[in-house]
Amino acid sequence: MVYFSKILNINDWFVIAILLVLIIVSIYWLKKITDKEKIMENNKKNIVDLEAITKNIERDYKPLNVELTSYEKEQEKNAIISYEELVSNAKNNNVVYDDRYQNEDELIEIKKVDLGTHPENNTPVTQTKINVDVLRYDKEEAFLKALKQLQDGLVR
Repeated sequence: MVYFSKILNINDWFVIAILLVLIIVSIYWLKKITDKEKIMENNKKNIVDLEAITKNIERDYKPLNVELTSYEKEQEKNAIISYEELVSNAKNNNVVYDDRYQNEDELIEIKKVDLGTHPENNTPVTQTKINVDVLRYDKEEAFLKALKQLQDGLVR
């Protein structure tokens, strides 16, 4: 030991101590990393394969035949649009476009939808007219006057 103390000074011993500490810390971290890898491998074995489950469900899915009650049959018969029509219309999701534009800034194609023709056979779509009853001017004035009187009565 005396021989080494003559060759190595205090700075050398300090460098050796730091190197030993770094080696011990690196060995500790390597051990911790391998432990984490083992834990992750065990977790992978325990994870349920959701993709395989969803593929099996999609492959083996068979819709159930639902028995309708008399009330449901009556409602289906009197409905404006039946369930079968809804399902068939959902499959025929065709849209007719009038015009197309290209946005120069964002390079996005903009399409103008044609609401005037039916998508399947290009026939004009008949639109129902909605009748809105509007108050006549004298009735509106009377209503506003009554509101003003109510407001004045509440302020007092």
